[in-house]
Amino acid sequence: MKRASLKKYPAGKTYYVKVWHEGLKKHYEINTRQAQKRKADVFLDKFLGDYKEWSKQKLEESNPTYLHNAVQAFLKHKRGDGQTSKGTIEGYELALNDLIECCPNPKMDVNGLGTLVKVGTVLYEYKRKLDNTLTLSTVNIRLRSVKAFLHWLYDQDQIKKIPKITITTTPPRDKLYPKEFEGLMKYVNDPIVTSWIRFARFTGYRLREIPKVHLGENGYYQAIGKRGKKREINLSDELVDLLHKIQATNYKPARISKSFQLAYRKYVLSQNSDYLPDGYSIDEIQLIGRDKINRQIAKLYIDRYCLQHGLDKGDLTEGQKRTAMTQGKTFHCLRHLYCTEVQIATGDYQKTKSIMAHSSVIITERYTHLDTIESTKAISEQMMKAQA
Repeated sequence: MKRASLKKYPAGKTYYVKVWHEGLKKHYEINTRQAQKRKADVFLDKFLGDYKEWSKQKLEESNPTYLHNAVQAFLKHKRGDGQTSKGTIEGYELALNDLIECCPNPKMDVNGLGTLVKVGTVLYEYKRKLDNTLTLSTVNIRLRSVKAFLHWLYDQDQIKKIPKITITTTPPRDKLYPKEFEGLMKYVNDPIVTSWIRFARFTGYRLREIPKVHLGENGYYQAIGKRGKKREINLSDELVDLLHKIQATNYKPARISKSFQLAYRKYVLSQNSDYLPDGYSIDEIQLIGRDKINRQIAKLYIDRYCLQHGLDKGDLTEGQKRTAMTQGKTFHCLRHLYCTEVQIATGDYQKTKSIMAHSSVIITERYTHLDTIESTKAISEQMMKAQA
């Protein structure tokens, strides 16, 4: 049986060896890099002599249980399932490419990944790398991606069992107290930015959804959110006025996000005046400059993190430093605040889920930060009265 033959394209300058791989049921084309037929024949004869070794190598390279091949198959599946968002796929790519980098052998079988707790295994080294370079919340996101990958491998019968991956609970970074909201609003001087923040605060719309909010045929305001989900809400006259002010301008969401974060940083510095630059008062905070504010707030967050965890500033890893910086609040915290207050008002997670247009109650619970601190004063007073 003739396994291979020479081929030259009309517009091409060199000959190719066209070969059929029986095991993979696939054609391959190998460039001889020879323009003369005689030299191409010599290349073909040598290739036929090495055919068995070449065939074996290609078969090994295509082994579906090799880590690299398994990752590519998983990503191809996710890209084509029509259910996974682009952002989620990008998260999978970041997590799994890091996993491949931690693999010492490019042909390592996925059954040899090990566990997070066994020293020296790929998963152990992967987790250690993440902990040293990324924030705790980002580490958990990467681990969730790896966990999804391992579950898929198990469903494909490529691994015997799923290694245990524990996702640790992260602090509620997105929790924004009403007191913080009132404080930061004092440092928002642009009336349009104020309109954006107030609208999000009392509707729960995401930052990039707000410009797209429109009046639907049924008389309710609506916007299309993540994964094409439609969220409808009945707006008050005041909120409708805010929406018209927002949409009458060409402010970009990035500008609003930066203004919110800057206002929050100014608020935090106002509560920790020791971190203000020498010679400046809180009334002159506008003159400090954004870069200088960022440096001062970074010192504050790192000092606070060290105090909370009993660590020395000089011993912090890059990951711990980044985790310390996540103490700042973002515009998205307004959606969490709204969700929390909806849950308090309804007392029903299913109803809150529908109002927020969440895909799962688990997400609703994650967004809901029920306040236990505000009630501690009343509880203490009751206990003291009982003892008296």
